[in-house]
Amino acid sequence: MANANIELSGYTGTVVERMLSLGYAKTKTEAIRLALFQFDQTYKLTDEQAYDKLAGKILNGLDSGKIKTRKFSLKELD
Repeated sequence: MANANIELSGYTGTVVERMLSLGYAKTKTEAIRLALFQFDQTYKLTDEQAYDKLAGKILNGLDSGKIKTRKFSLKELD
């Protein structure tokens, strides 16, 4: 995972500071992680939506012939 330095000011800075002062988070990094987690819980961006987008791309690739498939036998898995 990459590191990033983010400067928070205005509304977002105030929200993070309030999260810290009210004890929702111990650090600014934790506050940002909690906010992202809550965003995902609200909008369900991971799992289903990500898989739906990926599946859609794969199916479009198959339909257009850009992605090729082949039959395989169970013996190949041994």
